[in-house]
Amino acid sequence: PEHALRDPDGAWPVPPARAPAVTPRRGAEPRPRARRAWRRRPAAVAAAALLALAGGTLAVPEARSTVFDWLGIESVEIRRAEPNATPGASLNLGLPSTIERLGVPVLQPRGLGEPGVYATTLPDGTRAATLVYDGPVLVQTFRAQASPFIDKTVGTGATVTRLIVDGATAFWIAGAHGFAYQSEAGFGFEDQRIAGSTLLVERRDGLLLRIEGVRDRDRALAIARSVQ
Repeated sequence: PEHALRDPDGAWPVPPARAPAVTPRRGAEPRPRARRAWRRRPAAVAAAALLALAGGTLAVPEARSTVFDWLGIESVEIRRAEPNATPGASLNLGLPSTIERLGVPVLQPRGLGEPGVYATTLPDGTRAATLVYDGPVLVQTFRAQASPFIDKTVGTGATVTRLIVDGATAFWIAGAHGFAYQSEAGFGFEDQRIAGSTLLVERRDGLLLRIEGVRDRDRALAIARSVQ
């Protein structure tokens, strides 16, 4: 029996080819190979390439041009500029000015540094002197009263605490809010310029002092007491 398994030359016979375990259906298309994920996201690859090269290669003009050509970008302008260091530039406070040119009463707190100065026109036409310090911290002065309307106009999500600052009525408003006021021009309403709490002080000289951007009430009161 062992002899019958060998061919005459003594080599092992080649076994017959086995049929596939599962026969594909007729007419079925071969399943395409899954594409690599990076081919579907050319923008992500380009962004990654730019980020990887930003540290050094893009600083060299010749290399930068080659990279942009490879990415299919015709032209890119790279500008280097000093950052805007003027506090309050994005708060829509009006035109930048100086203390001397404001033309309205201005109250300046001590110890906050050099402010950005703005000549602000409020919605009712009242002119206000606005100082913005790093933080940002807003200190604004204009002739008005808030007390007749403060409780009804601040908004349902805010709380109002009545205080006395150097003999003047004051309001510490916490939470999202706005406030109404009465000025020589009529009635106006102001939304928060800076998120957080607001301190309003109705000074005895007829000026309304507004301080925003200070989270701590005691610090806001200290700022209000330091104005001159």
